[in-house]
Amino acid sequence: MTTSQKIYATFFRKSAEDGIRMSVSVNNGLAWKEAWKADVTGEVAADLQLIDEVNGAYEPMLKVELLGKASASNAVLKSLSIDTTTQVNTKTLPRLNLGKNTVYVGTGDPTESIVLWPDLCADHYKEMIVEESNIASAAEHRGYFGPLHPATNGEEGFLVYRIDAPNDIVRLTYGGRFYNRTADGVRGYIRLFHSTDGKTWTPSWTLDKNDKPYDVVHYETVEIPKGVRSVWMKYALLSPNINDTGFGCSIYSLRMEANYVPPDATFQPMQVVYGWQEVQEDHSLVERSHSQVVDHVPFTYTINVGGADHPVMESLHTFLAYAVAEPKTGYSDGKDSGGEKFVYRWASAGRNLAEGKPYTVSVPSLDRWGAGDPQGVKLTDGVVGPNYAGGTAPASALLWDEGQTPEITVDLGKVQTCGAFRIHLSAGYPWWDALKGEVKDQVKLLTSVDGKEFTDQGDFTLNLRRREIPINHMLPDDETAQGFNFELAPAQPVQARYVRYKLTPARSVTVSEVQVYDWVKYEPFDIQISLPKTGS
Repeated sequence: MTTSQKIYATFFRKSAEDGIRMSVSVNNGLAWKEAWKADVTGEVAADLQLIDEVNGAYEPMLKVELLGKASASNAVLKSLSIDTTTQVNTKTLPRLNLGKNTVYVGTGDPTESIVLWPDLCADHYKEMIVEESNIASAAEHRGYFGPLHPATNGEEGFLVYRIDAPNDIVRLTYGGRFYNRTADGVRGYIRLFHSTDGKTWTPSWTLDKNDKPYDVVHYETVEIPKGVRSVWMKYALLSPNINDTGFGCSIYSLRMEANYVPPDATFQPMQVVYGWQEVQEDHSLVERSHSQVVDHVPFTYTINVGGADHPVMESLHTFLAYAVAEPKTGYSDGKDSGGEKFVYRWASAGRNLAEGKPYTVSVPSLDRWGAGDPQGVKLTDGVVGPNYAGGTAPASALLWDEGQTPEITVDLGKVQTCGAFRIHLSAGYPWWDALKGEVKDQVKLLTSVDGKEFTDQGDFTLNLRRREIPINHMLPDDETAQGFNFELAPAQPVQARYVRYKLTPARSVTVSEVQVYDWVKYEPFDIQISLPKTGS
C-alpha cells in the first residue's frame, strides 16, 4: 500500500501558450486529479511531495500531459524521477537466520499485474466502479454483515468494475469475501460474471447456499484470449431480507487482479541488497547489509549472518544494475561471518504430572486487573495463559508485586520421575520482553520427596534467544515474549513429590500455570526448502 510519493521532473516550456501538467489516479485511470501545472516558461522543475493524493492506494498512476501550441518541441519532458514509499507487512519480508543462508533469484510468470482492491464502506466503492444498480453500502464494517448489499429487498443489485491494461491481458483473478444468510428458507444469491467487451457476460460462480459457513472467501481465475486489453467484472446479488440481525446477502471485500504481457520481459541485471541488525550477546544491535549483483537467472548465492541470535530484518532493496553508479557485491563491513546453516528444533513433551494437582501459595495473590485464585485451581488447571502482557491476561493468573516473595508448592501425590519443569510468567506492568533480555524477575526451582527437605535445582532462565524457540511454538503477532512458558530441564531426571517455585518479582508479575513433565524432548527439524537447480 502506498503511503506517499516524491516526484521530481524537469521540463522545457517555450511560451505561455504551451501547456505542461501532471495528474494522478488511484483507480486505474478512471479518474484523474491534477497534481501540478507549469506556470512559468523556459526551464521548469516540478518537485512534488504527494501524501493525501496517493495515501492508501495500491497502484497510483501518474500522467504527464504536454501541449506544444505551435510545435511539439515547445513542450518537452526532460527528466522524471518517482520515489514511492509503501507500507509493507513485516511478515511478508524475506527473513535471514543466524549462520548460512542460501538466496535463490529466479523469474516467475513473465507478466505484470494491475490490482483493484476497493474500500466498500461509506460509498467508497463508487470510486472504482463503471456501472451499478440497486446498491447500498454501510458507513463501516459491522463484523456480522458485509458493508455492500442491495438497496432494495427482493431486487437484484449489481456493480461493475473495469481494468484497462497497456498490453494484452492473459489472466484475470477476481472474487472476494461474501456473506449469504437468509431467513425462513428464502434463498438469496451472489453471482460473479466477467466480460471482455463490457456487453457479453460469462458467469463463473454462484453462491446460493443458505447454510453454514455463511462467510465465504472465493476467487475465480480466468484465462483471457489474446488481443484483449480491457476486462470487466460484475458482482450481482439479490437479498430477500436485510435487517440488523445479520440476515441477508452482502459483500465484505472485493479484489480483482489482471495479469498482462509486459512491454519487455527480458531479464535485466540487478543489484539485491539485504539489510539487517545483528543481535549481540548483550542484546545490542549492529547494522549490517549484503549486496549482490545478479547478472543472470536463475542465480543462487550465500549470505552469512553473525551475532548471537537470529537477526532483526530491516529491508530488502532491488535495483536495476544500470541505475546504480557502482554495483557491488559483498558485506557492508567487508567481513564474512561464516557459520553453518541454522537447523530448527521440534519440541515434544510427555505427561504433565502437575495437572489437576493441589498446591499452596505462601503469599496470597493480589486481585488487580481481575487476577486472583479464590478456588485455588488456576495454576494446575491445564490452561496456560496468553503470551502477551496487560489487558485481560492477568485475569487468567495470580499476581504479585515487587517486594513480595511468593512460593508455589505443588503436591504431585506421590514420588514421580520429573524430566522438566515449566512456569508461565507474564505481567501486569511493566511489559518486559524476554527476547530483548529485559526480564529482571527471578524464579528458583526446589524439589522434595517428603515435603520437608528441598533440593535446589537451579534458577529458570527468563531471558531468551529467538534461536531457542522451537519451530512448533508460535510467538504472538508482534513477535515478543512478554508472556512465556519458561522451562527448566535438569541434566538428569529428578525424583520428587513436591515441586516448589520460589519467585522474586521485580515488578507486578503474573503466573498463569505451573507444569511438571515426566519428559521433554527436542529434535532437529530442518524445514527442507528445496531450491531449484540453477547451474550457477
